Amino acid sequence: MEGHWRFGTLSARILLQLQDEVTILEEKLEKLEAEHASAEAEDVHNGSFRQEALPKRSKLLADIHVKIKQYNKLLIQHSALRERPEVPKQHISNIAHFFRNTQNAILDEEKGYIEHTHDLFQLVLKPTSPLRELLERSTRFRGASLWRKKTPKGAYEHHPYPDTLRLAHDARIDAFVGITITVLGMIMLIAPLWILAITHGTMKRLGVITGFIVIFLALIALTTVARPFESLAAAAAYSAVLVAFLQIAG
Repeated sequence: MEGHWRFGTLSARILLQLQDEVTILEEKLEKLEAEHASAEAEDVHNGSFRQEALPKRSKLLADIHVKIKQYNKLLIQHSALRERPEVPKQHISNIAHFFRNTQNAILDEEKGYIEHTHDLFQLVLKPTSPLRELLERSTRFRGASLWRKKTPKGAYEHHPYPDTLRLAHDARIDAFVGITITVLGMIMLIAPLWILAITHGTMKRLGVITGFIVIFLALIALTTVARPFESLAAAAAYSAVLVAFLQIAG
């Protein structure tokens, strides 16, 4: 089930605690070395690990090594989890709805994690285009027969309203969105070619090109997960294609 708790606040507190423990051990080590580096201290060799004359220093270094290892391991794990995308609100709502309507799905005490919406992350990274997110907001779209998946027999025998449950083929929805994007792309390539052919005047043709570039950028933002500079690069390439169309039409 999608949605795992990263325990961000607790991890941060533990990191701060480990950081403080390492600092305390470091201060003890510095104090010990300062005492034995003074002129009044006993004459010992401080330049060798093999002939260490201060067992206390070896013990402090071993303790620091353990703490730093724990700190670095947790820090890397915490950083990796922070980079994971948050669970979409619609998915959290679906899980909460499932818990409300399914008897004894899990213990009530174990459902509390779903309330920490800001701290839930996706275990499997699957970028979803804004277009799909928009379409999935529609109940009709989610329940369409094109991607309806047959519910396994007995899968929801404890559900009070099994007839209201709907499973969908994720691959079919992806294919539908892909086909939609392809059709829109073809329209954005073919339509300006014909419009420029019947449009006279440089200013009017430039207006047509400007309009299609704006529409293209909007479609890129709606149908893909491209970053801003990637969208601008795609728009620049599209502009070059439209200029070529303009020369052909001229």
